[in-house]
Order: sequence, then C-alpha cells, then structure tokens
Amino acid sequence: MNNETKTPNTRITYLDGHTDEVCVTMWQRCQAETHAKAKGWGSALDAVVKLNAYAAYVRCRQIGATSVPFEQWADTVVSVVDMNNDPTDTEEQAETMNGPVPVSSGDMADAPGFSTGATGGTAAASVN
Repeated sequence: MNNETKTPNTRITYLDGHTDEVCVTMWQRCQAETHAKAKGWGSALDAVVKLNAYAAYVRCRQIGATSVPFEQWADTVVSVVDMNNDPTDTEEQAETMNGPVPVSSGDMADAPGFSTGATGGTAAASVN
C-alpha cells in the first residue's frame, strides 16, 4: 500500500516481496542524522546504510505506512534504494561526453574564485 502524495524518489523492498515508493526529503535526512548522532552510529560515512534506511523509515511513519519501531521495521526490509541512482530504472544509458568540456564564458565571470584566483580574472588558481 502506498500513501505517498509527493513524487517518490526512494523504493523500499520488503521480505514479503511488496515495495513502497516514498519521497524522502531533506527533512527526513536531517531527522536520520539527528537520530544517528543520538544513537552513536558514528559518522555519516560509517552509517550510510542505516542513515538511508532511517530516513525512509521516517517518511513511512509520516505517511502512515508503518507504526512499529525502527528496528522492527528494518527487520522486514530487504533494501532501500534511491530511485534517482538506480541503474535498473533507466532503459537507456546516459550519453557520456568525450573531449574538452565546453565553457560558456571565456573569462569565467559567472564563477569568480573557481580556477581564477578568486578575482574573476583568468589567472590560474593557487594551490596553496
């Protein structure tokens, strides 16, 4: 059952084979980070899987897709996948670019400080 009203970006697959597609937003990700710190899960790099799962869990709680504690919910989940980065969701592969990268502005005025020495000019950036 899917109660999601926003465009889904995350697919949750459960042990029983059913899936939920939910929209995990920055708010759920922030909630996951706060929870991770409180529970001592370590850095975001140490707990990527837990953080993603917890963010999806928070959204499921919000939309009424679950009411059980996180650990109990997670025990029924096979995977939590970011649908925007799931290669199985795309029928055609994105075309890759070969050769030099086109530049829209010769003096890079739209990106001061980015490889221009922070002045908006054409000098190379300092490595110091």
